[in-house]
Amino acid sequence: MSDVNRAPSRSDYRHFLEIPTRWRDNDSYGHMNNAVYYTVLEMVIMQYLEVESQLDLDALGVRCFTVENGCTYHDALKYPDTIEAGLRIGRLGRSSVRYEVGLFKKGEQAIKATAFVIDVFVDKETERPTELPEIVREKLSAISSRL
Repeated sequence: MSDVNRAPSRSDYRHFLEIPTRWRDNDSYGHMNNAVYYTVLEMVIMQYLEVESQLDLDALGVRCFTVENGCTYHDALKYPDTIEAGLRIGRLGRSSVRYEVGLFKKGEQAIKATAFVIDVFVDKETERPTELPEIVREKLSAISSRL
């Protein structure tokens, strides 16, 4: 199998966040509800930007608008699992970024879901695309999959 078709492994991700599941996250089938997966994506991305990187996007005059996202489910996550969400940058453009996320059950090697979020950075006043501030580019480059 070529690298292009290979499922990502833990070592492919540069930043991790542990997220405990809640009983209410499960759907009627006993699996984590699809909508919760997207909340997890948002959590790992924003934790990296705001907490780990200590970026204040508002002070930098920008906002992020999600323009596309997707998730491929490989195996179910469910309460009381603890999720280890891996984050990397798949592509860094002039005004956009493709975040790639791998979800793992804590202590297991097998990937449970692979996902992506594409954000466009916009000027906070005009809401028109704008170039990523240099400090944002630097912090995102640090977890790029293209090292």
